[in-house]
Amino acid sequence: MADNPQEATTVRVTSALAAVSSAGLPKGYRLMDEYEIDSMLGEGGFGLTYLAHDVNLNLKVAVKEYFPRSMATRGKDHLIEVRASTDNQNDAQYHWGLERFLDEARALATFRHPNIVRVLRYFRANCTAYIVMEYETGEPLKRWVPRQAPFGRKAVLSIIYPLLDGLEVVHKTKFLHRDIKPDNIYVRSDGTPVLLDFGAARRVTPEQDMTSIVTPGFAPFEQYHSEGNQGPWTDLYSLGAVMYWMTTGKKPSESASRVVSDSMPTARSMGDASIFGAELLQAIDWALSPPEARRPQTVAQFRAALQAAESANQQLTYDTQHERTGLPATAYAAINPGSGHTPGVGQSNSDRKNVLCTILFADLVGYSTRSVDDQVVIKNLFNELVGKAVKAVDPASRIAIDTGDGAAICFMGDPEEALQSALLLRDLLAARQLQLATRIGLHMGPVRIVTDINQRSNVLGDGINVAQRVMDFAKGNQVLVSRAYYDVISRITDDLGGMFNYLGAHADKHGRQHEVYAVIDHRATAQAQDPLPTHDSRTVPVKSVEAHDPAALAALEAELARHIGPLAKVLVNKAKVVAQDLHGLREALAMSIPDPKVRQAFVVGSSGNSVTHSQSNSQNISQNISQKISPANSRPSISSSITNLLTRGSGQTLAAIPHSQPVSPTVASAPNHSGTQRALELSAEELTLVEQALSRSIGPLAKMLVRKESQRHSLYGPFIQALTSHIDHANQRTEFAAAIKRALPNR
Repeated sequence: MADNPQEATTVRVTSALAAVSSAGLPKGYRLMDEYEIDSMLGEGGFGLTYLAHDVNLNLKVAVKEYFPRSMATRGKDHLIEVRASTDNQNDAQYHWGLERFLDEARALATFRHPNIVRVLRYFRANCTAYIVMEYETGEPLKRWVPRQAPFGRKAVLSIIYPLLDGLEVVHKTKFLHRDIKPDNIYVRSDGTPVLLDFGAARRVTPEQDMTSIVTPGFAPFEQYHSEGNQGPWTDLYSLGAVMYWMTTGKKPSESASRVVSDSMPTARSMGDASIFGAELLQAIDWALSPPEARRPQTVAQFRAALQAAESANQQLTYDTQHERTGLPATAYAAINPGSGHTPGVGQSNSDRKNVLCTILFADLVGYSTRSVDDQVVIKNLFNELVGKAVKAVDPASRIAIDTGDGAAICFMGDPEEALQSALLLRDLLAARQLQLATRIGLHMGPVRIVTDINQRSNVLGDGINVAQRVMDFAKGNQVLVSRAYYDVISRITDDLGGMFNYLGAHADKHGRQHEVYAVIDHRATAQAQDPLPTHDSRTVPVKSVEAHDPAALAALEAELARHIGPLAKVLVNKAKVVAQDLHGLREALAMSIPDPKVRQAFVVGSSGNSVTHSQSNSQNISQNISQKISPANSRPSISSSITNLLTRGSGQTLAAIPHSQPVSPTVASAPNHSGTQRALELSAEELTLVEQALSRSIGPLAKMLVRKESQRHSLYGPFIQALTSHIDHANQRTEFAAAIKRALPNR
C-alpha cells in the first residue's frame, strides 16, 4: 500500500484507466470488416466511444458501443457477456436496454441538422450494438471560450442560436439530449458549434421512467431521480447553465442544492450587463429556475426571449406609456386623426404577421426635463402637428403610436409618404417655434402588428427599434434615414437620390452598427448654395419596362409580394418607370427584401435562368443608374451596393464604406506598399477552379464575386476569406474550404 496519499490516489486512477482500456476493443480491431478501432475517446455509464477509421470511405468516425458496465463484462473474442444474477434481472435489463439503444439509434439517424452530430449507421455485433457517427474535429467549448476576445453577447448567441435550432429538431422527435455541457459542445474551425455525445439521450414516454444521469452544475434536479418530470425544459436548463458559465465564468451550483434554498448568485448579478445585456442575463436566469414549471417549456419560448434580449428596447404599448407619462387619453386619437380603424384590428394576436413597412420615429429633445404642465401643453401641440403631417396618408395604411417623448408611425404604403411626412413635420414644428428641437429617424424593416387590450394596434419588432436608434444619432431638427430605407427610396423614386448625405456607420449603445444618411435641409443651405438642379437636368430618360411585358411585371409583383407583402405593388409601380429592363427592375426591388438569401435568389430570378450577374449586365445597370446621378452625388453605384447587400447578414449593417466619392463599377486591384497595382497571385486556371468551388455553394453569383474579389485582393489568404464571407451557411463554408483545399493543395 502506498505511504503517500497522493501516490495512492494516482495508483487508483491509473488502475481505473487500465480497467477501462482492457474492457474496450483493442487498437486495430475491425467491426464488420469496415471500422478499424484507433483509440478510445471516452466512457459513459452505458457504453464506450471509440475513434475509428472507415476503411471503405477512408475517413475518421466515432463509434459508440452499448456496454453497461454494471451488468455486463467483456468475454472471449471480445463478446459482451451479461453478469449472472439469481433472478436473471441483469439479463432482462441488459436486453431491454439494448433494444432501447437500437431504437434511439434509429431515431438519431433521422436527425439532419448541421449543429447535431450525424449518425451514419448502426448495427448489432459482439452480442451488443454499435452506433457509427461523424467524427467532428474542433475544440471543446470550454477551451474555445477563453480564447475569444472580446467575448460578448454576439459571441454567446452565435453559439446558442444554432444549438437551439438543433435541439428543436431533437425535441420534435420526443427525444432529449440530457447531457448538455461545455465538454459536449464542440466549435469547428469555422466557428460553428456542434452538439456531441447523445449517449444519455432518451425518448420521453409516459410508461417508462428515465434513467438517472447527471453532470453536476449542468443537470436540473429532475434528472437526479428516475421519476423526475423531464422534458424540453430539462435540456434548456442545461443550455442555460452553459450560458451562465459563458457569461459569468463560473459553473452553476448543483441543482439539488438549490431546491429548498437557492443561494446561487444570479447571472444578472454576476454577469457584466454592459457586455452581455441585462435582458440576456435575465433570460439565462429564467432557464435556470429550479422548478421546471418556471422555466421556458420549449425551444421556441427560450429563443423568443433571447431575440427579445437582442431588441431590448421593444416599444411599450400606449397604455403602458400612458401610465408612465400621465399623458391624456386623447393623445392616441390626436395622432391618428380621422382613423375609423387601424390595420389589423379585429384579428387575434396569433394571426399577426410580420410585415415590411417604413417607420418614422420622432422625438422631442429635452421634453422630459420640462414640468408636467409644460409637457402636457407641448405634447398636445406635437400630436396635433403629427396629425397634420400624416393627414394626406390613407389612415388604413398607417399606424401611429405615442412613445412618450414623441411618436412612432408605421407606413405600410408608399415609402415616399414617410419621407414627405417627416419633412412636413419638421417644417411645421419649426414654424410653430416650440423652442424644442425634434429628431426624426426613418427606417424600412420588418415589424409585427399586435392589438392591445383596448383593441388598438401597436407595432413591435426590430424595424421600430432600428428606426429609434437611427433617430438617436440625429441632431436637433435633423432627419436621418437608415441604409435600408436609402437603398430602396433612392432606386425606386427617380428624383430623391440627391436629397441625402452619407454620414457613415454609427454604433448604438448595444454595439450594433447602423449606416445613416442625413436628409439635406435645403432651407438652411439655399442662400449659401446654388439652387437644386431641376428633375430633368439630373435625370437622363431611359427606356421604361412599364410596357415591356405586362405578364412578366405581374409575375414579378406576385413574387415580390410573397417576400414583403402588399407593399410590393407600390414598389413595382414606382420602380418600373426608372428601370431599363426586367433585370434592372429586379435589382432595384431586391433592396426591399430584408433577408439576404431571399434577396439574392430574387435578383437571380425565381426560374433560375433569368438574367444573371454577368459583367455586361452589371455594367449596363451601373451605367443606367449613373446617368441619373449628378457628379456631386455621393450615392454608390448600384452594382457595388447590391454586392454589399448580398454579403450583409440578416439584422446586421455594413461597416463604414467611403461613400464621399462615387464608387466605380470596376474595383481596382489592391495596391502594394509602393502604391502601384499588383494582381492576385493566382493563375487564370486556378481562378477558374476557385470559381467552380464557390459556385457549388452560391450558384451563378460565383463568377462575378471571384472577379470582384480578385481585383480587390493581392494575397491568396484574404482573397479566399473574402469569398467565404459571401456564403451564408456554415456547412457550405466548410464544404467550400474543403473544395479549395482539394483544388489548390499547394496553396
